[in-house]
Amino acid sequence: MSVTNLTEVVGQSRNQEVIDMLQSALTSAHEGGSTDVLVLMKKDGVYTRYSTKMDNVMEMIAQFELLKYDILRRMHD
Repeated sequence: MSVTNLTEVVGQSRNQEVIDMLQSALTSAHEGGSTDVLVLMKKDGVYTRYSTKMDNVMEMIAQFELLKYDILRRMHD
């Protein structure tokens, strides 16, 4: 599973999908393939975030805008 794509997860497989995504990110970080890391997690209605220092903030904001658009589009399909 690619960590750059959103996936729709249903039912019991949700936890495993999240674990797989985080494991893939961890593997990438250990192999030296990651430059910026941002994790946003919601648990019990509370959002928690972790991020490294971001060198190119505008690029990150552009990615968020694309993700936001994708999520809103999925809500209306």
